[in-house]
Amino acid sequence: MNISSLIVYTDNKNESVKAEISKLKECEIIADADDRIVVVVSSNGIEDEIRNFKVIEAISGVVSVAMVYSYQEDAEENRQKLEESGKISEILMNDNVKAEDIAYGGSVHYKVK
Repeated sequence: MNISSLIVYTDNKNESVKAEISKLKECEIIADADDRIVVVVSSNGIEDEIRNFKVIEAISGVVSVAMVYSYQEDAEENRQKLEESGKISEILMNDNVKAEDIAYGGSVHYKVK
């Protein structure tokens, strides 16, 4: 069982976004105000959790989705699977890497208004 909470940022089309989120059986709307909706997701595993996140992200009127909290009963098992698959960057697995030594090459310009 995975439980996570999301903040869904909208372009002020909360009612239509809430209607679409309400169709997802694993999602429960807890609160909404202005351009934000708080959603709790209860899913069977990480794959379902990610699927719900992506489905919500793709809803018309959704600007972005931020995961605030995530609890996984099988977190250690999932970590081992990810490590074995090679899908985790080595820098994230090395406890000797200092945060100040990590260079960020992405972009956050679309987040800044």
